[in-house]
Amino acid sequence: MTLTQERNAATGPAQTPAGSRAKPAGRRWALLALLMAALILWPLIKLEARVAEDLSGAVDRLLGYRDLGRVYLNTVIIAVGSTIVAVVAGTGLAWCITRVPPRWYKVMSVLPVVPLLMPSVASVQGWSYLLSPRTGIINQYLREWGVGSGDSGPLDVYSMTGIILMAGTILTSFVFMFVSASLRQRGAELEAAAAACGASPWRTFRTVTLPMMRPALVYSTAIVLLLALGQFTVPLLLGTPDRIDVVSTAVYKVSADYPVDYALGGALAFPLLVIGLGVILIQRRALRDERRYVSVSARTRQVGLKTSGWALVPIVTYLVVAVVLPLVALVSVSLSPFWSGRITPSTFTLDNWAAVWGNQNTVDAITTTLTALLLTLVAVLPLSYLVSVALLRRTRVRGVIRLPIDVLASIALCMPVSLLGFAFLFTYSEPPFTLYGTTAMVVVAYVTLAIPFAIRPQLSALTAIGPEYSEASRVSGAGSLSTAWRITFPLIRSGLGVSAALITIIVAHEFTVSLMVTSPTRRVIGSLLYDETVSGTAPNVAVLSLLMLAVTLVGIGISWLIAGGNTVDKI
Repeated sequence: MTLTQERNAATGPAQTPAGSRAKPAGRRWALLALLMAALILWPLIKLEARVAEDLSGAVDRLLGYRDLGRVYLNTVIIAVGSTIVAVVAGTGLAWCITRVPPRWYKVMSVLPVVPLLMPSVASVQGWSYLLSPRTGIINQYLREWGVGSGDSGPLDVYSMTGIILMAGTILTSFVFMFVSASLRQRGAELEAAAAACGASPWRTFRTVTLPMMRPALVYSTAIVLLLALGQFTVPLLLGTPDRIDVVSTAVYKVSADYPVDYALGGALAFPLLVIGLGVILIQRRALRDERRYVSVSARTRQVGLKTSGWALVPIVTYLVVAVVLPLVALVSVSLSPFWSGRITPSTFTLDNWAAVWGNQNTVDAITTTLTALLLTLVAVLPLSYLVSVALLRRTRVRGVIRLPIDVLASIALCMPVSLLGFAFLFTYSEPPFTLYGTTAMVVVAYVTLAIPFAIRPQLSALTAIGPEYSEASRVSGAGSLSTAWRITFPLIRSGLGVSAALITIIVAHEFTVSLMVTSPTRRVIGSLLYDETVSGTAPNVAVLSLLMLAVTLVGIGISWLIAGGNTVDKI
């Protein structure tokens, strides 16, 4: 650029002819903030206003709720227990990745992320076929080998321990992503120096590596704890036989009654809202001085570190436990004429697949799911892009507008999904937006849930490319839309692909909100699968679980096309 152009770019729009458009642009960003508030904040405010209208009655009904103390205690036990399992396992896997031989590094670094593609419903169903006390495949083999006695056990997935381990296994991939990213950004000089001074690998990990990972550990622990507090799928499917209820399942049962007691449901979930906000505040306080953890290096993590083939064992074991075993169980059950706990290949048949696929309810549910997925992608990708642009410091959006957008973009992350689903049910079942029983209600709910996850990859990509290309395009006379389409989008294509992949995973795997916002005449695969779990047969449930996985893979294929390459290893 010329000197004059550089001076204009530096002084900002207020001192250029374009400054006359600053106020209209500010109004457009304010409109974006209002749209975000309407999607995310309005349902919560409307629900809590309903609770406030009937506060005394809601409190009385809450205190009279059966086993209320046990419900909250179960929620805390499962949340804390599964968080500990996930943090220990995810951190261990991230550390093992740094010790694998270089020729295996690229493949091994992707494997712990693969379980994210496996719907949690499918994982839970698969392990129920493996560890059901009477008909579980593993339990039957154990009894044949003399472990345990009688016709039940020795392992029971329908227990508090089973729920904690299952939920922790599902959440492990999230911890791995955060911690592994932190380790990749740090050099290995400090660990190598400790080893050169005679420190053992365990002492090096405890005194050097672990303290340097504190930001990633605090952040991942907070996120996983929030997810665990709102855990719904695992307690619902594994806790129902022994009546192990948590807050999310209690709220769902309130939503299933008619007429729905919205004040009671809002009061039930309110403590989780308070805890979620508290966890976010504690997280920010713990990381208030990030300079204590700075360790920048141009060298890779594996330089100077001793590698070993034994580091492959925990990574492969996790993949087997989280994906391979439940997938084998689901395929075996789906091909069996009926389920007796035995894998008998000679009796395998495709009749279950033909029966499920020939059912009009299945076709309608798949159609609704794919339609909702495509509409959510179409809505969330441009909306999250606009939010990402607004959050860029160089965009010069006024702080009074940027701060609400930033808060609204993140607030859904600290809200229990069951509370959001209950708020959606209340808000969109009454005028002026009576959407219950329509695909539109499903899409609105999915868009609200997916926005926070779609923003960060695009924001990171925008930050990385810098403003030079966009400025050059505008100086050449191109408008904002033309610049975005011809310059920005191709440069952040990878970030868009990752956003699309995350949206796909959220929509295809969504179970909690799907059960609350869908009707008997408008179901998605998740709600149809639960209906089949309650009143259907095990082979049909297995078929639907595998179809949910297939929808996920279709969505990942779409994100692959958007990104122009693999997106799984970029998540």
